[in-house]
Amino acid sequence: MLCLLVIFSCIVVQECKGPIAKGYGGDGPPTQCKKVDCPTFTVIHSEKEFEIREYNQSLWVTAPSLLQYSIMGGLAKAGEILFDYYARGNDQGVMIFDHYDPGPVLLLDVSNSTALNSTYTMYYYVPEKYQNGGLPKPLESEIKQVKLPKYKYAAARRVYSEIIEDIILGQVDALRTQLKNTKYKRAADRGQYTYVMYGELNFNQGYEILIWFD
Repeated sequence: MLCLLVIFSCIVVQECKGPIAKGYGGDGPPTQCKKVDCPTFTVIHSEKEFEIREYNQSLWVTAPSLLQYSIMGGLAKAGEILFDYYARGNDQGVMIFDHYDPGPVLLLDVSNSTALNSTYTMYYYVPEKYQNGGLPKPLESEIKQVKLPKYKYAAARRVYSEIIEDIILGQVDALRTQLKNTKYKRAADRGQYTYVMYGELNFNQGYEILIWFD
């Protein structure tokens, strides 16, 4: 009787399910880009489960690569360094992004080295007003300016879910599986993937998984 009651409660209240992840292809720039400066790209191929983008190269800043046990560890450690720089930790003492929330677009490159450790490299997108110069200098010498992307194309899969390691890895596997049956299958063999969040402080509007390739 107790088991039946629990099952009935789950059906009615719908609070007994685990985290649900929805992965899908896109239809142009993410909606968050209406509120925050985003890197530009052209969609050259689109399907229900993913899309292929060709990005324009742009200016980013990066923190040193870190060895961490989880993507949340990578986000926390590298994010602290870059966020402090964007939030007045620079030679001009200014906020580099215009709005405290949603914050900047970030990339997190993830290279799996072992089952328990991965190498994480974080990047913040430089707002449009600084793309051609005038970016305040960081107080920390470990923060560097870089031009991205290093590759011409990206296979992209948008994900609406909680930021949970198993869900993210499952979505990466789903993207690779979808790519294997296309002319872009060379991207499926790359061991590295990139996690993208549009506005660091807003965890409820989804994120993206990218796999870069030439």
